[in-house]
Order: sequence, then C-alpha cells, then structure tokens
Amino acid sequence: MSDRDAPQLRGDAAWRAQKAEIAKRNDAARKRGAAERAAADAKAAARRREADAREAENLPVQPEP
Repeated sequence: MSDRDAPQLRGDAAWRAQKAEIAKRNDAARKRGAAERAAADAKAAARRREADAREAENLPVQPEP
C-alpha cells in the first residue's frame, strides 16, 4: 500500500498527528542536547581537575613549625 492509497488525515486528526510528530522530534532533540551537554561538562570538569592538579604542584611547601 503506497502513500497515495492511504487515506489523508483531515481536521483535528491531522493536527494531532502533526503535534505528535513535533513532540517526537522535540524529545529526540532534547535527548541529543542533554548528551552533548553532558559530554561538554565532562570535558570541562576534566580540564578543571588537570588545572587544579597543576596548580597544586606549584604551591610552595609550608614550613615546619
């Protein structure tokens, strides 16, 4: 059965179908964005830990009392 043979949705049914398609795309985009953000945050945290470690290596030794 091809697309031409399938009955076209009209009125409220067409609107609901479009709304469902848009919601599905929005959910996929939201998940993709969250994954990209998590990856970027992980990289930033790793860079911050490396910078903190380098800074800690350069701290002067505290004198003994």
